[in-house]
Amino acid sequence: MAARPLSVIDRAKSARGALLFGCGGGGDIVQTIPVANYLRALGVENIVLAEYAVKWWDKPGFVPMGCEIIGLDRFVNVERFHPDAALAGPDTRIDRGGSKVMPASAEGTPLYEAVVADVTGLPVVILGIEHGAQGVLDGLRATMARFDLDLVITVDIGADALYSGEETTVQSPMVDAFSVYCARELGGVYALTGYACDAELPNDLLDRNIARSMQAGGYLGAHGLTPQDVDDLTAVLDHFPDEAVEHWARDAARGRLGTQLSKGLWHMYVSPLAAVTLFFTPESLMIVNPIPAAIGPSRSIAEAEETILANFNVVPETRLPLEVPIPTPPQIP
Repeated sequence: MAARPLSVIDRAKSARGALLFGCGGGGDIVQTIPVANYLRALGVENIVLAEYAVKWWDKPGFVPMGCEIIGLDRFVNVERFHPDAALAGPDTRIDRGGSKVMPASAEGTPLYEAVVADVTGLPVVILGIEHGAQGVLDGLRATMARFDLDLVITVDIGADALYSGEETTVQSPMVDAFSVYCARELGGVYALTGYACDAELPNDLLDRNIARSMQAGGYLGAHGLTPQDVDDLTAVLDHFPDEAVEHWARDAARGRLGTQLSKGLWHMYVSPLAAVTLFFTPESLMIVNPIPAAIGPSRSIAEAEETILANFNVVPETRLPLEVPIPTPPQIP
């Protein structure tokens, strides 16, 4: 009989410090805040947050299907301490440079990393992805060494890390796979919050894939949002009033439940479970999701992209259109 995995509570009780990083980029770093509060309640004081250097740029009349990879050299007011990791602060911003994707209107707008650093007072690290899964792993290891951390938790809103090879609505399969792979390599934990709120897996398919992870012995416990968590999330989310997906976990704790339109494309159901964080072993997710193991050896974005395109029925987020008109024109006049 396989040994029982240590729960998040057990891991926290013996941890020197914890690295919590957003699983898929975008605004996932916001969802690390309640997990940080939970770990503090369990006695962990040394906490560092992190996010990926990828951005989905919003423009009026358009929806971003794909993301832009941001080189760490484009971040201003950061401390670069590794080729794939930089320490951000409240004044961090992105230099538009020669980017043909970042809208001029985005210059000077708040970054999740900067706002989270300002509101929480915690160290916030930006992770580069240009060197594939192995580069991300190197950046995480450098961060853990710098801050003396031994517990790693990747925090994901929604569903997409639980792709099983059958679903076709997953919009960001690659960066999440980097996170699951790295969490496994570092003996860490996967945390799912905002259940189904990214609309990338329908609720019933997410239920099925979660069940598979649980049946594999991967469930490590759960934690519901507290009133303090709601206040702390609100302090950050007030800076991003148009980012609906990142609001729904907090809103679920306020009783704002029901069907929502996500990203102008898909309907999804916000249930009370959206206000609960579920913890799993990354090994159990890799039983469900074949992508993390496949892209684990990658040392470039192109290598990871080609692996996904050749073997799975989804397109990596770095190969999707960066701005799609919404509403789209009719195919038949």
